[in-house]
Amino acid sequence: MKVVGLTGGIASGKSTVAKTIQSLNIPLIDCDLLARLVVEPTHACYRKLVKHFGTVILQNQQDGQPLDRYKFGTIIFSDAAQRRIANGIIHPAVRDEILKRLFKYWIRGISLVVVDVPLLLEGELWRIVSDVIVVYCPPEVQLERIKTRDGLSEEDALARINAQRPLIEKVDYADHVIYNTSDLESLNTATLKVLETIKPSPFWTALAWFPPFTVLLAGWVIVKRHLKGDPRKTLDSKKKKNDDDGHSMAAEPTPTSSSTLAPPTHAS
Repeated sequence: MKVVGLTGGIASGKSTVAKTIQSLNIPLIDCDLLARLVVEPTHACYRKLVKHFGTVILQNQQDGQPLDRYKFGTIIFSDAAQRRIANGIIHPAVRDEILKRLFKYWIRGISLVVVDVPLLLEGELWRIVSDVIVVYCPPEVQLERIKTRDGLSEEDALARINAQRPLIEKVDYADHVIYNTSDLESLNTATLKVLETIKPSPFWTALAWFPPFTVLLAGWVIVKRHLKGDPRKTLDSKKKKNDDDGHSMAAEPTPTSSSTLAPPTHAS
């Protein structure tokens, strides 16, 4: 069974891509729905959230009541430290629910499953999927969409966008990028093209029925991601090295043929 991660950003068009995938009868695990499931009062994750944040995040501020999503969102979107704590509680719970569903699909002999995860990269789930699909749109388009769709002020819309990793950074992790910069027909065409590319062959689907091969395949995916490394960390290291080289060059100007010195040059 091939497991593919689908991600994007708020108002990027990822939900439209997800609907196209489902219309083709490809199983899709919606992690937004799972995130709602794990914060239900009957789930252990709910108790952990209430223990840390208190009943202020609950409707009527009463224990046992459903989560007040607006109050909870206001807290975590405006405070990076609180957001990290919330993610540290919610992400493992969502990951467990994903694994339960993947196991059920594998038992049924499903060849391809797409996991729709808004925080695929932030939650490190990109390390355990065979392919990463990123739905991208320009930041200014993203901002206007969320303002129109959710009726938010520009300040509130930016707070929600900035709470996630910038879309342009997510592209660095992508095996496939769907650019949502035109109309709906173009988006659907691009989605179908990517799906055709990632579709597993009947041979690999048959092999995936055998548990030893499945374990080896899953292990290879994890090893491959590990060897590839975190793209952003690699880029940050290169940038730091270039910056260091630039400062070094600036500190040691090169003499010219005349008695004057050439201006310091910086690496681009």
